Amino acid sequence: MTEFLSCRPNLEVADLAPAAAFLREVLGFEVEVDEPGMGLMLLSRDAVGLALVRSATPGVNATTTAYIGVTGVDELHDACVARGARIVTGLEDHPWGLRDFVVEMPGGHRLALGERIAQPASAG
Repeated sequence: MTEFLSCRPNLEVADLAPAAAFLREVLGFEVEVDEPGMGLMLLSRDAVGLALVRSATPGVNATTTAYIGVTGVDELHDACVARGARIVTGLEDHPWGLRDFVVEMPGGHRLALGERIAQPASAG
């Protein structure tokens, strides 16, 4: 049987440096691969991977590029605010059992960061 092991969104950006700095300094990601000649950078934190890909015409999703499940979402939100990150949607509890917020990184990509706070009620 096939098992899916990971997912790594590829985020197109015009300039790798500011996007990578945001991911490192605000969200705590580490650079795994830096190939400036190819316009590619792979970053990770814990079990989450993101790729930055240089593009002359980056495609940016109007809602969110990725939803990243975390623990300690309140502390992460506070850290993002303290580091001057652009919070697009503040901390919010949803009826489907998640608490999350959305941050915008340089280049315009938006990352939703959230944690499960309760099991959603099942329809009966």
